[in-house]
Amino acid sequence: MHQSSTTSRNRSTSAKGLETELLAAAHFAKDPNKIVFQPIGGKGPIDLLVLDLTTGQYEAYDVKTRNFRSNGSKIHRSRTSEQRKLGVKIFNFDPQQT
Repeated sequence: MHQSSTTSRNRSTSAKGLETELLAAAHFAKDPNKIVFQPIGGKGPIDLLVLDLTTGQYEAYDVKTRNFRSNGSKIHRSRTSEQRKLGVKIFNFDPQQT
């Protein structure tokens, strides 16, 4: 069965997003004083919740793959109103620089 290019593009974007989230989780997990939590099902305003064992503080992140426009400038992603209310931070991650 032939898939439409939109479906293929969406799957490619989803796969890239999942890859970036997993690499970002590994980035935080390199610190032995941090524990990384991920939501089951991958839905919601938070991609990663990071607990710092030394301070007891949690940080919530929405992971975004760092992207650039054709002129080389960074594309900045903004938080949703729900993310602002919850204190979620945007973590722009470049998987090429891990």
